[in-house]
Amino acid sequence: MHVLIIMSNHHYIQRILLLLIGINPLPRRDSKKSTLQFLPPKWIVASTLVFFSIIVSPLWGQFSDLSKDVQWTPEGLSFENFRVVQPARKTAKLSVGAVTSSRPGVEVSVRQQDLQSILDIKMSNRFNYNKSWISADAVNDTALLQHEQGHFDLNEIYTRKTFEQLRKFHFTTNFKNEIAQIMGAMNSELTKVQQNYERETVHGLMAQNQQSWNSRIRTTLESLPPYEGQTFSQTLPPADSSTKTQFQ
Repeated sequence: MHVLIIMSNHHYIQRILLLLIGINPLPRRDSKKSTLQFLPPKWIVASTLVFFSIIVSPLWGQFSDLSKDVQWTPEGLSFENFRVVQPARKTAKLSVGAVTSSRPGVEVSVRQQDLQSILDIKMSNRFNYNKSWISADAVNDTALLQHEQGHFDLNEIYTRKTFEQLRKFHFTTNFKNEIAQIMGAMNSELTKVQQNYERETVHGLMAQNQQSWNSRIRTTLESLPPYEGQTFSQTLPPADSSTKTQFQ
């Protein structure tokens, strides 16, 4: 069972596809713990393409070669992280030189402890090898690599911001919808930032603007606490209690 929301902006055409199927994860036979993976959002950004999606599905792994995906790190991406495709940039003035796809995700687990339901949440931000590529005539273009790193870094910033929002929220038994609402709000904010990044840097061609963005991204990352490897837990209220939610 899954929820699939796809939002795209391609040559100023916007499309929203919403497929909603009820989510009712079953516990594993050997455990009382059930796990549901939320994978919003995935942002793919290229010279003339902005595309991001929200995918909620326990089957997401079958669509990606996870062995070549990498978690965000301060060391950044290298050309080896991209699939190399045949040159295309010389055939058009604004043809795509590279595509960066990453998959920030939220893993949500519910376990039983002392007759109470405990909600566990952790996050990740992974670079998707199968959906990312670079043109063969750009494998030494360090400026392009730096620009693509900026997209991945912006995803990391909003993954950290989302983690903080989730950590502050008081969840109810309606936590799936509450998480989706938080992720949706962060999605909207990130989309605007990614579009501004592309427009102001002209896809990385404006060196001065690119350096300005690099500085802003670095400063913002340093101001946000990391989440990698962390899990925060929260005791859910009884099913018959008020569904009113609030922040701390």
